[in-house]
Amino acid sequence: MFVFLKKRFLLKSFTLGFLFLAACDSGSGGLSQPITSSSSEVPSSSAITVDYTKAREMNARLGRGINFGNSWDSAGDDDCGWNNCIEDAWFTVVKEAGFNSIRLPVRWGRDAEKTPPYTISETRLAGVKEDIDISLALGMPIIINIHHYLELISAKGEALEAEKARFEAIWLQVAEALEPYPDSMLVFEILNEPNGIPAGTLNELNLMAYKAIRAKSPGKTIMVNPNGFAKFHLMNQLVLPPDGNLIISGHYYEPYAFSHQGRHGYPCGGTWLGDQYDVKSFQQQFQGFVDMATQYFPDVNGGHIPLNMGEFGVSGPNTGGCEDEELPSDANRALWTKELIKIAESFDMSWHYWGFAHVGGFEAYDKHSDTWYPHMLEALIQIQ
Repeated sequence: MFVFLKKRFLLKSFTLGFLFLAACDSGSGGLSQPITSSSSEVPSSSAITVDYTKAREMNARLGRGINFGNSWDSAGDDDCGWNNCIEDAWFTVVKEAGFNSIRLPVRWGRDAEKTPPYTISETRLAGVKEDIDISLALGMPIIINIHHYLELISAKGEALEAEKARFEAIWLQVAEALEPYPDSMLVFEILNEPNGIPAGTLNELNLMAYKAIRAKSPGKTIMVNPNGFAKFHLMNQLVLPPDGNLIISGHYYEPYAFSHQGRHGYPCGGTWLGDQYDVKSFQQQFQGFVDMATQYFPDVNGGHIPLNMGEFGVSGPNTGGCEDEELPSDANRALWTKELIKIAESFDMSWHYWGFAHVGGFEAYDKHSDTWYPHMLEALIQIQ
């Protein structure tokens, strides 16, 4: 077991009375689109075959992972803005449980300067580096993204042009600062859950960030989210460069009437039985995702660009708006999780559960009692 002491550069600020957000509260919850949709505003350019060997190797290293969410992606000046400061011991807990990797959402736009050169916060960067150091010392690769960049996602006109420049500058700085870490242990994820953005604009943003990252960090694996809150079935809108070190990362919470009860207008009491019909539906949907990846992003060796399921989960107790008895039980949450993971892994997807602790009812771990929620660890690691 490793023991780490983390030096904080700011006093931890605890926001009292704040109702913390789940990842899907950033948008993925209430705006679910039909899984069968395949509409595309622009044709994909990636019918070109690409050798994705490097990306496949990285995807295999990522394997089974978990999100340390509602921390560096919070609205605070550090990772404590939503009362969920990351504890050094969490990394060891996750490692010893059998997970392979960490996804670390970061709200870089929170305190990056608003005017050129758009300097990012030294304090935020130092804190993120500390967490990367711990993860890598334990042999766990880590994903660093731009999370909750609401100013960019919602911007229009001149405001959008200004945010594009800021977005590019943030990635130039992050990629340069984190370049010394091994290429085999660090992944850059361009933009979490883009939504409401015209497909052409999103492709422009992705290319801008891609060029910025490659200018400073030519060997790192890069992840790209489809539009519509990272919906897999919208990957056909993406236009990607012919780079063999790319991964498409989507989020999955279907059916929302089960996973998001009491949120975004979904009523309480939704069920998911895990019967043959439910599991078959998962299988058909993921087969559709794989078929789309094969059509639009083929690999020279056969198959397709690697796929990652960057967020997924079911909210249980501690969710506002429903009585505990109306919400999915730990057993039902675990059943949904177990069946989904089995199918994702059958298609060689890596994945990162949302989330570890204090994520609005989606958490797999109770940080107050230092225990995994009943059945959840078994479901996540597929312990027989």
